[in-house]
Amino acid sequence: MSGASKDTNTILAGDSVNVTATVQNTGSSGGATNIEYVVNGTTRATERVVVDAGSSVERTRALKFDTPGTYRIKVQSPGKSAGRVRVKPAIVETKRMDQTTRQLKIRGGMVPTNEPYVMNVSRPANRSFALQSWTVNASQEAFTQDVTEYTDPSAADISVPSGDDASVFGVVTVGSSDGVEPSSMQFALNRSTLQQAGIAAQNVRVYHRVNGSWKAAETTVASEQPDRVVYEADTAGATAYAIGKLEPSFSVTRTSVVNEQATDGHRVTVRGTVENAGSSPGTYDAQMLVDGEVVNQTSVTVPADTEQTVTLSTVVTTPGTFQIGFNDVNAGEVQVTESQLQTDENGGAEPKTEPTGTETAVQTEPTVDGDGGLGPLPATVMGISTVLVIGGLLGALLLFGVVIVLLRRGGSRNDSGFEL
Repeated sequence: MSGASKDTNTILAGDSVNVTATVQNTGSSGGATNIEYVVNGTTRATERVVVDAGSSVERTRALKFDTPGTYRIKVQSPGKSAGRVRVKPAIVETKRMDQTTRQLKIRGGMVPTNEPYVMNVSRPANRSFALQSWTVNASQEAFTQDVTEYTDPSAADISVPSGDDASVFGVVTVGSSDGVEPSSMQFALNRSTLQQAGIAAQNVRVYHRVNGSWKAAETTVASEQPDRVVYEADTAGATAYAIGKLEPSFSVTRTSVVNEQATDGHRVTVRGTVENAGSSPGTYDAQMLVDGEVVNQTSVTVPADTEQTVTLSTVVTTPGTFQIGFNDVNAGEVQVTESQLQTDENGGAEPKTEPTGTETAVQTEPTVDGDGGLGPLPATVMGISTVLVIGGLLGALLLFGVVIVLLRRGGSRNDSGFEL
């Protein structure tokens, strides 16, 4: 055995390494011999070769490795070492790098495990921001994933938050294939970068891009070193990440005041429309003020680049003129009178004046005794007073009686030819 070699020192689990054996015959006649391919002391394959006198032959055998680890390969006949091969669950390769960008290709092998793949990434020198490790959850099938790191956020091929409410130190984009999901990453930031931005180390977050906005992911300080801080962050569920500190940018765009009667006084309601022009969602603390004093408050979450209306109310129990405020915005003036505060015995609002345009009902006593009868007469008949109706009827009867008497007297002379 004159030589043994292999074509690579590192492979993925499930891949093969090509081992080449060289057999030389220094004798004066031809002959045959066996080549044994041995891995960690165990023969993996045997091959018989014939070599002519004074010549040599080469044979190459592909050896497959399914389990991550380090293996010693040897070719025997009588024996020659081919060296060691490292079998990894995944491999990180640098495909391109310049002053602001580093493109990594991550290849995962067919590993019979459900454990996450943890891949260490070598940190380039003189980088203010750089990945340290990349972890993914993958199936038992091979995968390829492109990860691009941007030290200069403006060089990224996506829209990156900017402005007074955004401090971004780096961007990471991911091209995922089927069967693999980002899980977590570690990255380092130079302390000098944080000091120049005036941001404390514990305030740095990883923001993942979801539906066009940026949402903070769980981020922790993994270790602190003299010149840099190493962070670890959850990277599940997105393909673009911004590293830094993003804050919401709130403003009150519209306000209105409404007042109405309440059972316990006069209710005044203020509505304010809050806009978040920032790149990150945030919690807005809203307050209602009456003559500068806080009377009601609440907190609402306003997504990035959206607006939300907040409603607050209070009950006024004393008359007067009041200035209504929504946080630091003067929303308007409300006047509450004494009559607006009056309530009846049932809790409802009393009328301001007595009812007009009606008459008091006339009540009459019963005209018969307790054995029954007609009962009380109505106050009016067809809109005419009952007293007038009765008086008219009595007058008509009296006139009718007078006419009858006069006719009887005239008939005694029988001038008319009629008998009465």
